[in-house]
Amino acid sequence: MFEAVQQEFETFQYNLENKTWQTTLPSFHLAYSAVRAIQPKVSVIIANFNNAPYLKKMMDSLVNQTIGLEHLQIMFIDDKSTDGSLDVIMPYIENYDSIEVYALDQNTGGAHGPRNVGILNAKGKYLVYLDADDWYDLDALRYLSQLLDESGDDFAVSGLVQSRNGEISLKSKPYFYDGDFKNRSIQDLPAEFYGWLGPQAIMLRRALVIDNNLHFVNQRVADDVTFFYEAMRFSKTITQGSQLTTYLNRDADNVGLSKAINRNFMISWLRALSYINQTFPDDASKERFLSRRIEWLIHDFCLKRNIGYKYSKARLQDFKSQMDLYMGSITFDPSPYFRNDFRKTTWQYLTKNDISGLHRFIFLFSVRWVLNRKLKMKTRKQNTYYYPQLLKRLTRTRLDAYAHVESCTDGKLEISAFSYKKMVGFEVRSINQPYTTRKQLVCQHLSDNKYQVTLPDDYDEVQNRIIVNFDDYSEICLRSR
Repeated sequence: MFEAVQQEFETFQYNLENKTWQTTLPSFHLAYSAVRAIQPKVSVIIANFNNAPYLKKMMDSLVNQTIGLEHLQIMFIDDKSTDGSLDVIMPYIENYDSIEVYALDQNTGGAHGPRNVGILNAKGKYLVYLDADDWYDLDALRYLSQLLDESGDDFAVSGLVQSRNGEISLKSKPYFYDGDFKNRSIQDLPAEFYGWLGPQAIMLRRALVIDNNLHFVNQRVADDVTFFYEAMRFSKTITQGSQLTTYLNRDADNVGLSKAINRNFMISWLRALSYINQTFPDDASKERFLSRRIEWLIHDFCLKRNIGYKYSKARLQDFKSQMDLYMGSITFDPSPYFRNDFRKTTWQYLTKNDISGLHRFIFLFSVRWVLNRKLKMKTRKQNTYYYPQLLKRLTRTRLDAYAHVESCTDGKLEISAFSYKKMVGFEVRSINQPYTTRKQLVCQHLSDNKYQVTLPDDYDEVQNRIIVNFDDYSEICLRSR
């Protein structure tokens, strides 16, 4: 079976020593603005397939960048769209400089194809990869490129938020919670950093990509995370900036988002993780990356029910079998990095190959989850809250945290907060603008689980939320009692 997995690496063009990916891309028709930068500072690679409703917002965020169009190469690479995407884009060529439209002659079946076309035709000192339904803050490209200019690093990340039907929420918290860093070793990055490693809010030095033959593997999923993790490995250090640069689109009606988390999705991810595991030496970075990704797969293929791979005991057994096939050589226990008890217990059942026990545990926990979420049922032991127990023999599962307001007097809240995690503070933020309005609150620790928090003078309980932050970057919203 080991040879079969190695053959898959060849088939899906994983190996960095092989350059056949460059010769298997489709041909394209190229159209471009009358004026283009000869030596652009930043090449923006946009892979598109049927994102017409989102293209104007995305393009407007690019043509109005503070860095100036004279420093950009905007590469719109269309993967044989059928929704009129090119009709939206072509007027930009007539009205703005530095825009190139690559209309592929054949559909490649995923974002990897257009992105690789971008790599081969980019001229900028730096590269960014912008999904066609996302958009940038207007200062994003000036800010990110300046970070790399000043640090000399090959890899930079910055603030990222998620937009869902107009509601903004924070995304990839370590990108900005850790503050501003230059030359930060990837071995020092927290595990939560690897909870998100897509193209958003990342800029790379093009020489890093070219010199190491980096490219996107020939599969629909896990191609971008594999690419950016490899880029981190070769860069060795990264730069972090706390400024907001990127908006990730997660609209419920976004047809560009995959709704098919199916068995092929599972295999593709395990293949990618297997390649990373076999290619790079064991160290802190790889352990944290693999742990967070394994946890994510456990969440999707053991715990979730509303995906394209129907939930059953057979699905659990299949997941375990494929994990053994692709990740059988894993040399560490990933569960200490998992976010909650539910996922850690699931890993214990998988390790023991007790699929029947796991199936029973998941069913009973789903009942406990509903009782807690809908009816607010929970049990308390000392300073920790648990999901309802139901059966004595059932594994006890902790709530990550629970916090509520005991009283409010003269702008000061007395709060009871319970968690097995380490609390690092309280924060207030606007519901509509949670990133730019984040403000740490003055806090006094009164006793084991009692805190007094001072509200700002302009606090509005309708427009704002108070958040309890923990040392693993998790958070909960403060409740009224």
